[in-house]
Amino acid sequence: MVEKSQIRLSIFPGWPPYLNFLPPGEEYHTNIKLDWMVWWLPSASSPLVTEAIQKIGCTMKHCDNRDWTDKEGPAWDHLLVSEKSNPLDFSTCRPSLKINKFPESSTLCRKDKLWINYSWLREQFGTQRFNFLPKTYNLPQDARLLKSAMRKKKSIFIVKPPTGSCGYGIKLVKDFKDVPERKSVVSVQRYIPNPLLINNLKFDLRMYVLMTSVDPLTVYLYEDGLARFATKPYSTLPEDFNDKFIHLTNYSVNKNNKEFEYNENHEDFSGHKWSLKTLWTYLQERGVDTENIIKRIEWLTIKTILCGHFDMCEAYNEQVKYNGMCYKLFGMDVLIDENHKPWLIELNNFPSLEPLKLDRHVNEPMVCELLNIVGFNISSKPSQESLKQMKQLFKMKSNELVWNPGLSSRSKSKFQQKKEDLFTAEDVQQEDYLEKLSNTENMTGMDVRILVKAEEELNQCKGFKRIFPREDGFKYLDMLEIQSYSDRLLHAWENKFASKREVGRNKLRKLCELGVHLDDIEEPLQQ
Repeated sequence: MVEKSQIRLSIFPGWPPYLNFLPPGEEYHTNIKLDWMVWWLPSASSPLVTEAIQKIGCTMKHCDNRDWTDKEGPAWDHLLVSEKSNPLDFSTCRPSLKINKFPESSTLCRKDKLWINYSWLREQFGTQRFNFLPKTYNLPQDARLLKSAMRKKKSIFIVKPPTGSCGYGIKLVKDFKDVPERKSVVSVQRYIPNPLLINNLKFDLRMYVLMTSVDPLTVYLYEDGLARFATKPYSTLPEDFNDKFIHLTNYSVNKNNKEFEYNENHEDFSGHKWSLKTLWTYLQERGVDTENIIKRIEWLTIKTILCGHFDMCEAYNEQVKYNGMCYKLFGMDVLIDENHKPWLIELNNFPSLEPLKLDRHVNEPMVCELLNIVGFNISSKPSQESLKQMKQLFKMKSNELVWNPGLSSRSKSKFQQKKEDLFTAEDVQQEDYLEKLSNTENMTGMDVRILVKAEEELNQCKGFKRIFPREDGFKYLDMLEIQSYSDRLLHAWENKFASKREVGRNKLRKLCELGVHLDDIEEPLQQ
């Protein structure tokens, strides 16, 4: 094994290698030229992303027009989507495109659509399970309901544009007449009046959620993040409603306050931005059960993604022809109230990934790990010099080094489709498929490819934790309106091998040695 190379081998035989992104402070011991591999991204992308690509040696090219249909290979999308934007049709994309984007993922990041889907799930599964998003009214549709609510309860409400960011358009109100008139939709949400305070300041958490697939649904949560503080003492007095330095925690807002204090040391309990790990330490020292809060945040995260699962899965199955084409990093904002209950504030489509010292400490290793989890194969033709170098280093043939579309194709053989229909029939219960789907003697090539991808991702996790699927995940699996065969396959696998991971991986290795992962590929492998 070649240590600290730009290329890392798969943990399974017969599987192509991946690009290997090293975290800060580590340097490559090999000098494989990768400048023939092009990485597409907008010109305004975070320096943390561009630095990781530069470090590994790929060539970057800018794409600022939202047209990804003619692009090949890895891509990082960071272009904000407006209501007038045309969504990307993934069915027109090249097989090798691998992009930070899922079809219909905007349904999770629009406050109005998130509430509609959240409400539907709450009706199906009860308020005890879905009680983490403040009551929301989408105007003008819910105007009468909001008027009635404001008359009955003299609560505080917060006005939010559905797609707004950086604190734009946010306002606190108590009376309907104070709600600004807009031609487009506006969301008005019950304001959480009792946030947990530190130094009498309101704060929220910026956390990072990685989704690598919607079929099977696969979600990770990063262990670190940012705690972002308001810069004026908390108050709910009406005369303070318009003071954003009291009520908003956005860095983009509070950095404009002359009282804003930058925190350069990620371990300090000072300044108006802390690392999440430092916040947990601070609260633990004061007797707070942070493990319970973190566990509740994991549940909240899974159920938040479930709010968009149907729309994403339906569009994904219609448009995406290759597994692994899509991945997505979300910025999740969470507020903890004085009872230590976490509330979802919003899911951010494109977290900013600032290059400031504290942010860099959190985000630089997170970005590198994210890229390793997603897994970027060599998807374009290497230069002759690089090909020769890699063949010598890794003792592999040319066709073993380069990714083949057939390995990721979602096309199914007749036998595979018949098997999937059998195990996803309405009358099939968990006990009917748990043992049968996890039995490696009965696995198809498609089964093996799905499980290999899942285990490859999991093997790269250090700061990220896979929170779905999970060993105890069946209570969430039952909430999926579209419960696919691959969801059931992966949950059956976790049920059997989560506590004996290497046993399961060794079984998969034996299947790969036999070439089972190459069976039933509908799209011919390139030679």
